[in-house]
Amino acid sequence: MSKKVLILSSSLRKGRNSDLLYDEFLNGAKESGNEVEKNFYKK
Repeated sequence: MSKKVLILSSSLRKGRNSDLLYDEFLNGAKESGNEVEKNFYKK
C-alpha cells in the first residue's frame, strides 16, 4: 500500500549535508512505492 509523503526542506545551501539527506530520504520513499511531494521552505 503506497502512502503520500511530503518532505519539507529548509536547507539554504544546495548540495550540503541537509540537502543530501533530504534527497536520499526522497529516493528511499519513491523506491518504496510511495507518492512523494518535495517542497522547500523559505523565509
